[in-house]
Amino acid sequence: MKELDPITLEMFWRRFNATVDELAATLKRTSFSSVVRDVNDYAAAIFDAEPRLLAQSPGSTPGLCGPLGNMLGCMLRDNPPEELSDGDVLIGNNPWEGSGHHNDITIASPVFYDEKIIGYVVTCCHHVDIGGRRATIESRDNYEEGLRIPNLKIYKAGELNTDVLAFIQNNVRSKETVLGDLRAQFAANHVGCERLRGICTERDWSDLQMVAEEIIRRSEALTRAEIRKIPNGVFSREVIISIDSGDDITICCKVTIGDEEIEIDFAGSSRQVRPAVNCTLTYTSSYSTFAVNAMLDLPIKMNQGTLAPLTIKADEGSILNCSFPAPTFARTSVGNYMAEIIFGTISEAVPERICAAAGSTPMWGQYFFGRKKNGDGFAPLNCVNGGMGARPDRDGVSCLTFPVNVGNTPIEVLENDVPILIRQRALWADSAGPGAYRGGFGQLFEVEIMDGDHGPDGDVLTSFRAGRFKHVVPGILGGGNAPVGELYVNGVAQKTGNQQILKAGDTFLCRIPGGGGLGDPGDRDPAAVARDLENNLISPEFADKHYGTKTRGTS
Repeated sequence: MKELDPITLEMFWRRFNATVDELAATLKRTSFSSVVRDVNDYAAAIFDAEPRLLAQSPGSTPGLCGPLGNMLGCMLRDNPPEELSDGDVLIGNNPWEGSGHHNDITIASPVFYDEKIIGYVVTCCHHVDIGGRRATIESRDNYEEGLRIPNLKIYKAGELNTDVLAFIQNNVRSKETVLGDLRAQFAANHVGCERLRGICTERDWSDLQMVAEEIIRRSEALTRAEIRKIPNGVFSREVIISIDSGDDITICCKVTIGDEEIEIDFAGSSRQVRPAVNCTLTYTSSYSTFAVNAMLDLPIKMNQGTLAPLTIKADEGSILNCSFPAPTFARTSVGNYMAEIIFGTISEAVPERICAAAGSTPMWGQYFFGRKKNGDGFAPLNCVNGGMGARPDRDGVSCLTFPVNVGNTPIEVLENDVPILIRQRALWADSAGPGAYRGGFGQLFEVEIMDGDHGPDGDVLTSFRAGRFKHVVPGILGGGNAPVGELYVNGVAQKTGNQQILKAGDTFLCRIPGGGGLGDPGDRDPAAVARDLENNLISPEFADKHYGTKTRGTS
């Protein structure tokens, strides 16, 4: 391969990123589940031969994207590259190696060109069922949470390994959907392999290593240069959050910024707990990495070079680095707080680079399990989003999940998949934290289980994911707090994480908080306050309480 000129480098750098976009599009268009198609609970990435991350899908959830490199490394530990053949495809879902719970299945394909591995294509999807107990924090250990798939070959030299497929098929309830989504992953990986091989054929290259080396080298240099713009120092903070059981836990965060490197150490955080909200280190690291990447706001996409200056630590056996066989199903209940905690820890050092807490942290959603009158089963995950926190120079975005990055399932899709009626989906007035820049508004989401011919065949088993019932959504740098969340079933306040039986005619209502405010509310533009009043996003009482005479002067 000749020396790489800047134009060629830029062209193929963009091409790698376009390839993962095509991977993601293939995955979504061929998937069977709304979890992948609408919620975007998937990840796709390409790696070089070493293997090092070259590009990942930007529309994916950080919790699935972040662990792909570690998961691929573990797969190759168990299936060494020298023992792989063209057409082999690997599968696995170990929570401690991948994204932290069993539902996320990783598929990895080595890319062969001229009988040599030139890279790897990897996808991961949240699957609607993986056996075990359904969507609950009540599992006492990891064994109760479903099928754990060792790092095996699901394809051998292009031939489907029906033995492995049979184990999966016979241990999941929604086998048509699970197998359909697995085939979507196979299809996406195939597309990625073809694109990487196509580059070598087109350029008459023996491999992709010269491009990979240059991408990673330049990315690392750029990342280190950006870190040098941040003041050196050691910044520490302790945060108390409430978990689904109602108990409080403590997260200790120490961020050390030294010249060109950042270390985040969660030493001293609470020990792992009995409810299934524990995080593996891979999951904790993913959301911590996301926070740093968002803070740096680099002009390039994430790859191995951008990751090199960052170190994440947590005590083994803690809630952020739990030990097997701790239950981990609802690890979003804790891990989603990482960005907020890191931002709060370094807020005084880099106030222009962070945002306030999000009301959609942790993720809000519902699992529905049951059958329609025609006998078809359903088992979707529906996510509903609260408000994003205020940003340094503008208000937060309403009904936008942060940092999970999952989408709101369209009402029409949800009502088609599940025998329910959406009674309301609306912005929750007065739910945003006040500030010079206010948070985004939260969401009112009300659902009724249908009755009669349009209702389910029997009961609907439901599990709710939510948070912020005990502690408000905090503002930052003088900004005000957003209110706590609320969940009601038939008008009665509920906890989350436990399975509940809903019958025809039953209703539930989610009040999902908005984001925290940023900056002194007294500094808010009176015209912005008047606009929120005019749009009925805040009440006169809220405006008078938080914005005072400025508001009365605009009325």
